[in-house]
Amino acid sequence: MRACGLRKCANSDCKAEFKRLGTGEIYTAPVSHPEAWGLPPNVKQKVVWLCSQCALTKQVKFDQHHCKVLIVRRYESHRQSA
Repeated sequence: MRACGLRKCANSDCKAEFKRLGTGEIYTAPVSHPEAWGLPPNVKQKVVWLCSQCALTKQVKFDQHHCKVLIVRRYESHRQSA
């Protein structure tokens, strides 16, 4: 069984389906009001996945105030390690 948010890429413009761990990037965030995120009341975190292609140029941000998942442009400097 796949966790909620892992069925397909979080980028609404992408049609990639989640097949296995190790591809793309998984993002999680704790939630205090699961119903506001569209989750069952017993779920305490929001989990989403970006496919490997989208993860090259985008990243996920969680808007806790508005209970939304945002897909934002990834800046190359954040991906480089020192």
